[in-house]
Amino acid sequence: MKTSTLLEDIKSRLDIVDLISGYVQLKKAGQNWRGLCPFHSEKTPSFMVSQSKQIFHCFGCGAGGDIIAFVKAYENISFPEAVSLLAGKAGIALPATGISDRNSRKEEKIRNAMREAGAFFARQLSHSASTLDYLKQRGISHESVESFMLGYAPPGSNSLLKYLGKKGYDDEVIRDAGLAAQGNRGLYDMFRQRLMFPITGVSGGVLAFGGRALADVNPKYINSPETAVFKKSDTLYGLSSAREEIRRQNRVMIVEGYLDVIVCHQHGFKNAVAPLGTSLTEGQTRKLRNMTDSAVLVFDGDTAGIAAAKRALPVICRHNFTAAVLVLPGGEDPDSYIRKYGGQSFQELLDNAGTLVDFLLGVSRSGRTDTVREILMLVSEVKDLLLADEMLIELADRTRMNEGTIREEFRKIRTKPAGNVQVQRVEPGVLNKEEYILLSAVIAFPEKSGHVFSELDIEDLRDATVRSLCRKITSLPEDKDISSILDTADEAERRILTKLSVDPGFDPEDVDRNIEDCIRTVRKRKLDEKILSARMSGEFRLLNQLIAERINL
Repeated sequence: MKTSTLLEDIKSRLDIVDLISGYVQLKKAGQNWRGLCPFHSEKTPSFMVSQSKQIFHCFGCGAGGDIIAFVKAYENISFPEAVSLLAGKAGIALPATGISDRNSRKEEKIRNAMREAGAFFARQLSHSASTLDYLKQRGISHESVESFMLGYAPPGSNSLLKYLGKKGYDDEVIRDAGLAAQGNRGLYDMFRQRLMFPITGVSGGVLAFGGRALADVNPKYINSPETAVFKKSDTLYGLSSAREEIRRQNRVMIVEGYLDVIVCHQHGFKNAVAPLGTSLTEGQTRKLRNMTDSAVLVFDGDTAGIAAAKRALPVICRHNFTAAVLVLPGGEDPDSYIRKYGGQSFQELLDNAGTLVDFLLGVSRSGRTDTVREILMLVSEVKDLLLADEMLIELADRTRMNEGTIREEFRKIRTKPAGNVQVQRVEPGVLNKEEYILLSAVIAFPEKSGHVFSELDIEDLRDATVRSLCRKITSLPEDKDISSILDTADEAERRILTKLSVDPGFDPEDVDRNIEDCIRTVRKRKLDEKILSARMSGEFRLLNQLIAERINL
């Protein structure tokens, strides 16, 4: 099967709204669907999906394309991997030769190496009695070991290197994957004699590893470095296993460690995820916000846990989560608490988790006034005015301070100049608006293309991107949809095509008048250029003819 035929078959079987709804919360907006963009942080939804065109476009950052472009960008995977993932969803068997993309070969090799490494570590686990004993002591079931693909990195400096070498991977790929490091005597295995936690992307492919030392060795944990396929600040441990439960409950539980996630899932709390040893980031929170608007943060009750909770709150508020905070008693973490007291007791704690205001009032060591100002600073991060209002009412009620005074102080804080740079809207076609309207009319009404291009010389168009897209449209076979141009479009062409597909920029009822007006404008512009040239060269007979034609037009 040809690549183009395969892509058409995939797109014909999968609906873009159904697919993207699995990643982003979408709501109907006229003929389109709207949601918060998963590719940049924004206050109000500017991410649009056209069901009729099977195209998405963000008016904030300019991202756009079809289902393949979306999955490729969201999952941070190569073109062949995106096609493979979607083919699986569509129930289509891929050709044995696969699909290649020169720009993604390196990433594909790294992903394949990570998959092989995961399989290697998983097999080695059965040969490490001490690691299996450790997992048993920690109450980790065999089902959890398999579900989370836990493994073991054996001792020795090149066990994995030798294995991957026999599988055909060269040293450069192994090093670029973060599986080996350069030493004085050459490459050596990055992970040795450690319990291995594979870190997966949303779709489940292995992107990186976390390795825990079982002996008294420092550091206790080693994580993979960032690579071409792994960005730590955009990845959450356990998300591939948790995402369906997060959507079902419309709530995410954010914990701190690998074992916290695993034990939570094992005892039925399958919406648990964890940052990768760092504070919750904008990228991680944005991924979660596409699945839910509600979160509970579960932290250890020690000083470090409370500090981690306080660091997470601003980013949670910036993304308009309705959030609760559970600080576990006695320095426990979710792993130890559940093993000691059981899942039912843990559920009771979750049911009684306090609000953000409760948490900050309870843990603050500042004076009353300073604590209120600290909370107001946090509330100022909330962009949802109704949610912020609820928090102000709660703060006044809990502190018994005058609500009017609290609101006045909040107004002062919120009106201070913000340091954040806002993403500018992408508004192409300001200089040659008539050309964009013509292109938009052809995209919205393909049946009008014959008339437009018979009345217009494409080479008279000034905008190079519009000109290129028009050439590609006129070259399309009759059985091809205009959206198929996305398969060969460059970034500029893709942005314009997806933007105009979800927002034509004119009233569809006036399409014919718009087309005629724009064709006339392009013709006038061309005649004006010819008139100027004739006047400059002294060709007066031609000049008079052109002026007459201009007046007639």
